Amino acid sequence: MPSVRARGQLLPILGIVVLVLFTLGNAAANLIPVHRPTLAEQREDERREYVEQWELRIAELRGTTGACHPAGAHELAKLLVMAGRWDEVRAFAGGYEQRCGADPVVHHWGEAPRPRSAR
Repeated sequence: MPSVRARGQLLPILGIVVLVLFTLGNAAANLIPVHRPTLAEQREDERREYVEQWELRIAELRGTTGACHPAGAHELAKLLVMAGRWDEVRAFAGGYEQRCGADPVVHHWGEAPRPRSAR
């Protein structure tokens, strides 16, 4: 007795089943929440890293500026301004000029104006 089932239909059916399974698998993978940081979050993280590096470098330089090292004093004054420590940089510039004499770079950073948004 000959078989009623037609030959050659198993492969296309398996192909369709595999295609449907891949589609459902991709749909399930898209349901899993993945946090991708926004551009603003990336900028904030980068800014935070810079501030941490500034704070570490400021702490390093605080110990060396008492001995009248102009390069260290210039960098410390600049970093204090960049970190927004206006009162500290003014006090540092005044104290440095009393201890070590006039230094135009330290004086320049000591007189740096505050940005309008920080007032």
